[in-house]
Amino acid sequence: MNNEQLNFKQPQHPQRIANDKADSLEMLLHRMINRIRQSLELSVILSGTTAEVRSFLRTDRVKIYQFKPDGSGEVVAESRCDDQINHHLPSLLGQHFPEEDIPPQIRELYLKDRHRTIVNVAANQIGISTLTDEHEGEYIQFRTVDPCHAEYLTAMGVQSSLVVPIIDEDNLWGLLVSHHHCPRIVTARELEVVQLVADQTSIAIAQSNLLESARVQAKQEASINLVGQSLHSMTPMQLQQALQQTVVALQGSGGRVYIAPPNSDSEAQLYVSGEQPILLPRKKKASIPLEEHPNWQTWLKQAIESDSVIQPWAIGYASSKSIVELALNLLPSQLERAFKPTNIKSILTIRLEHRQKILGYLSIFRQGVDIETIWAKRPDRDDPRNQFPRQSFETWRELQQNKARQWEKREIELAQILGSHFAIAIFQYQLYQQIRTLNASLEQRVEERTTELQQTNQQLVQEISDRLKTRDSLERLSHQNELILNSAGEGIYGLNLEGITTFVNPAAAEMLGYQINELENQPMHEMVNHSTAEGVVYAWQDNPIYQTIQTGEIHHVTNEVFWHQDKSNFPVEYVSTPIKEKEQIVGAVVIFKDITERQIMDRMKDEFISVVSHELRTPLTSIRSAIGVLSSSGLDPTSSKSQRLLEIALDNSNRLVRLINDILDLERIKSGRVTMVKGSYGATEVMIDAVEIMQGIADKAQIQLAIQPLSVQVRIDRDRIIQTLTNIINNAIKFSSPHTSVEIAAQLISNDIVRFQVRDRGRGIPQKNLETIFDRFQQVDASDSRDQGGTGLGLAICRSIVQQHGGQIWVESTLDQGSTFYFTLPIGYQVDTRKEQSHD
Repeated sequence: MNNEQLNFKQPQHPQRIANDKADSLEMLLHRMINRIRQSLELSVILSGTTAEVRSFLRTDRVKIYQFKPDGSGEVVAESRCDDQINHHLPSLLGQHFPEEDIPPQIRELYLKDRHRTIVNVAANQIGISTLTDEHEGEYIQFRTVDPCHAEYLTAMGVQSSLVVPIIDEDNLWGLLVSHHHCPRIVTARELEVVQLVADQTSIAIAQSNLLESARVQAKQEASINLVGQSLHSMTPMQLQQALQQTVVALQGSGGRVYIAPPNSDSEAQLYVSGEQPILLPRKKKASIPLEEHPNWQTWLKQAIESDSVIQPWAIGYASSKSIVELALNLLPSQLERAFKPTNIKSILTIRLEHRQKILGYLSIFRQGVDIETIWAKRPDRDDPRNQFPRQSFETWRELQQNKARQWEKREIELAQILGSHFAIAIFQYQLYQQIRTLNASLEQRVEERTTELQQTNQQLVQEISDRLKTRDSLERLSHQNELILNSAGEGIYGLNLEGITTFVNPAAAEMLGYQINELENQPMHEMVNHSTAEGVVYAWQDNPIYQTIQTGEIHHVTNEVFWHQDKSNFPVEYVSTPIKEKEQIVGAVVIFKDITERQIMDRMKDEFISVVSHELRTPLTSIRSAIGVLSSSGLDPTSSKSQRLLEIALDNSNRLVRLINDILDLERIKSGRVTMVKGSYGATEVMIDAVEIMQGIADKAQIQLAIQPLSVQVRIDRDRIIQTLTNIINNAIKFSSPHTSVEIAAQLISNDIVRFQVRDRGRGIPQKNLETIFDRFQQVDASDSRDQGGTGLGLAICRSIVQQHGGQIWVESTLDQGSTFYFTLPIGYQVDTRKEQSHD
């Protein structure tokens, strides 16, 4: 058949014309956009979309069909006509369809050429329209519909259908499908509307994907921080607690950390949480951990050559291309015996490695899950009846019991990050133990050498050789200790029994403002001028570090003060630990760090709470007083005094609401929880909209508002910029005298920047307040919040909004002459530099 332009002719029924007006494109799109703004939950948006489209097309059923990663599809949203008389079509919601239902070549046409198909079974025609056609308007190529396709729709009870693809970035996400029980003509207008709805749905899907990604990332970061705090705190390593937190973060049923013995004289360590495999038998031993079994070691060695992530039970290791599913019998039989009596169905094993040293393994276990899938007309490739159209939509329920859950890529990445934290913590702990062991054995080895020299005086030559060897060993140990101390991020220094410094690491010298040689062999107490949090300098006998040397007690102290060489001080947190030799205290080691930034954050939080408490207390006191007078004085409710008290209570209640709303708006904007929905808007139109909002307030204050327009497009969130302008204009009106004017203007200052300004002729702002008025709860005069009803947060909100747009905001002012507020915004599109006439 020949191609022809869409030009459907049909009787113009009055009712149809009225319906077309009611469900216009603008109204439908407006409702769709509102749904996307009001809810970021994709299921709610998709359900509303099907309802809107079915209401617009007036068909029996509209559904959204989503393609799954395995090629199958599922009806994820549906709207049906509930009229029992009009042959309504059955529900398909929640049903899955096999990959063969929509062949790959058809999907390619939907994605590559953006095919839209319109089928009229009675006319035996199918119309195909693409968005890549060069013709103007909607263009459809008609041909005879495939008999199999026609019989397929007829078996479903469908006589007309419309299919529009839904694209998510460069992928075919799904289809928007309309079905009707009788023949129906689809107009060009209807096709255009449904296509625009599908485009809006694609936007909603993209937003939902971003939201889900942000939620997952935030959850993973919280889990990493939680585990990291347990592993890297200044207290001994909380490995058991970190393991429990890791099992929860990875949604496991159990887990274990196996720490290999660092040397032949040590034993392995095993930490477990939740469900575990049974112990395995071994010759000469009753039972051993899974990680020590020879079959585990052999299998692990083979698998580790491909990747550091091992998933040996039901799901194979994660290669760079895919996660390979393995059958149960591929595991060695001995390992199979460890897992069969349990409910464990899959394992994720992370090799703990740091500085090319294998420290052990982290394993997370998961139980099996039951997966139920409802298939609609699932095909059987061995059944010859599949060569003909299927005659019903009977469903087939597939139940997969105790199915292993695959480890998703993001879960594996999270496990690897957590594994690296475990490895670093274990490595540092073992290193610390080695240092303690070396220090404890050093003196003993020297004494042994001395005794040998005294007993074997005749073997002088051999003794000299032994001494040289001992010296070399000491030098190596000293060098190793020096490297460890130099690598530490906290300040570390050692003291002898008299409080004299025996060693200092570079971090400590840098924090105190000295060179290392300036601190060595000096009384450290006098060098740091150790003081309490109140600034009182400790006497050496009262110092907690002195108590450690005397009693051997470990002290954890925070919020005390050390002094720099330049006589400035800083708050510190420190731990003093005794150095013991043969159970005798020979000195102490002190580990400290600067907590200035932490105290600044705490002080900022306290100041914010104090200001908010004050701002809340004032109106609450006024409300309480007014209500107390009304309740106790027996005033006539209709008297002017009673009315005034009620007005005071209402005004202060409104002030409380404004304060809380402003605080919430400011926090949402600063934390990024408010998404700036940016588009291209005219600067003049934005200023006019802001003036129209404020015109009533200006008329009441006898202030004239004047606009100087500029024809330029700006890339902004329109509602937020109007909020900024109205806030600044409102302030200008408040502090302007009657019968004056407030001027609103925009000026092009570069090829990509436009500057807005609001100028008043009020009382002005002192120079010292030009910067601080943009801070929270800052006003030129504290009485302004009472007289003018402000919260002190308006300009702080304005600054956050402008900064979110990549602009700047400031004010210039002269006392008793007025103020001018400026802010800049980026330009959106082409600029028209022709001047326009100012208007009031």
